[in-house]
Amino acid sequence: MRNLVGNWEIAPIYTFESPEYATVQSAQNSNLAGDTFPTRAIFNPQGTAGVGSGVNPLTNSQGQIVGYVANNPNAQYIVAGVGALSNASRNTLALPRTNNWDLSVVKRVGINDRMSFEFLAQAYNVFNHSQYVPGSINQINAVGLIGQPLDFTTTATRNFLTPSSPTFDKPNLVFPNNARTMQLGAKFIF
Repeated sequence: MRNLVGNWEIAPIYTFESPEYATVQSAQNSNLAGDTFPTRAIFNPQGTAGVGSGVNPLTNSQGQIVGYVANNPNAQYIVAGVGALSNASRNTLALPRTNNWDLSVVKRVGINDRMSFEFLAQAYNVFNHSQYVPGSINQINAVGLIGQPLDFTTTATRNFLTPSSPTFDKPNLVFPNNARTMQLGAKFIF
């Protein structure tokens, strides 16, 4: 009866993490600093949250660029054209939160006073809730784009941070969804 009813261990783990923040970039050297690093975007405090826009150049009669006009003036983030002054701060774009349940179930079956079996079942993201985050919800090590190492220099990641891109601020198009994983184990203790 003890082996049937007793010796169970159930260990749920709930994890809630506030979002990581990313820096929105113009994907070009807008500030003309001569380096290879992209300049930050222009932040429109009156714009619609999470919406990005590209720009079109305005030229004078000699064909020289004298300014830029946003394709969507209601966007919160706007690409800074070459020579434009960006005003966006670092780390202003909130990535999705982590809201995760993991579960472990262990059953111990005693054979005698010195020997027993343990059967273990673990489920990570037990409710299979899609969580598009730049990393792993269950481990410290970083996981990148659909199983690739985390690298913020990839085209997909840069497009995610560029307001003129169709994947701007759409983590479900860039990051893996961290689907449920399960593992089983058995242990003989003697």
